[in-house]
Amino acid sequence: MAASAHVSTIRSLYKRILVLHRFLPIHLRALGDQYVKEEFRRHKSAAPEEVKSFLLEWEVSDSSTEQRGK
Repeated sequence: MAASAHVSTIRSLYKRILVLHRFLPIHLRALGDQYVKEEFRRHKSAAPEEVKSFLLEWEVSDSSTEQRGK
């Protein structure tokens, strides 16, 4: 995956997660937003294998959260 496409994928996922948090109660939203920010920051310099696993887990979480919201 090209570097710019990879960055775009990560940003898109990050934004989708934060948008989903808008529907949480305010105290849970603040906690969730902070957790997501820290997790994405921590994995910024991770090895490619770890990044794949990280993205896969967050995409699964994103999908299940979207389905529960419908």
